[in-house]
Parts: sequence; structure tokens; C-alpha cells
Amino acid sequence: MTASKSARERRAAAQAGPLAKVRIDLGPQQEFVYKVTCTVCTGKGDRPWSTYRPGGDNGFLAAMDRWVLHLHEKHRDAEAPCLEFLPAAQQRLHDRRGQQQAGRDGQG
Repeated sequence: MTASKSARERRAAAQAGPLAKVRIDLGPQQEFVYKVTCTVCTGKGDRPWSTYRPGGDNGFLAAMDRWVLHLHEKHRDAEAPCLEFLPAAQQRLHDRRGQQQAGRDGQG
């Protein structure tokens, strides 16, 4: 049985910690779209920093990876359960950058 949207949202908010505001919307294909917003930082203009990632469990993982990396970079003294996944998030980022570089090197 899959978790409801509200249950997923509560779980994500609990993992993200007190600096995060988590919302899950439904995308055009009725997939979950995860949005994590920082309650402290601003991004472009006066908008809060946020990440917005569609797609079921992969969307959750992508949004939480970005959030964990943001916490690590901008809020080093922050505490949140998701920070236990920092090494895995950093490894996925490293792998993704390596794949992107290999793709660019293969074009020519």
C-alpha cells in the first residue's frame, strides 16, 4: 500500500527539520511533486530558496538531496534527521556530475 500525499508530506517535513517548509503537489500526470522551501534563505529576488522536483520516490530523493546539500552549505549548525544522508547525497551529486561530464566529453 502506498502512503497518502499527506502522510508523505508529514514524513518529508519531519525528515527535513525545522528550517524547511515541505509541500507535495500533484503534477500533470498525477505524480507527486515535492517542494522544499527554506524558511531563512532567499533565492532569486525576494523569493525563498526552494527546490521543486517531480516524480514519485525519485522526486522525493532528488528534493531531499538538494535540501540536504543546502543545509550543509548554508546552515552548518542546523539539525535535521535528513542530514544523516549527506554522504549519500554528496555521492549522488558527484556521480551525476561525472555522468554529465562524460556526456560532454563524448560529444564532439
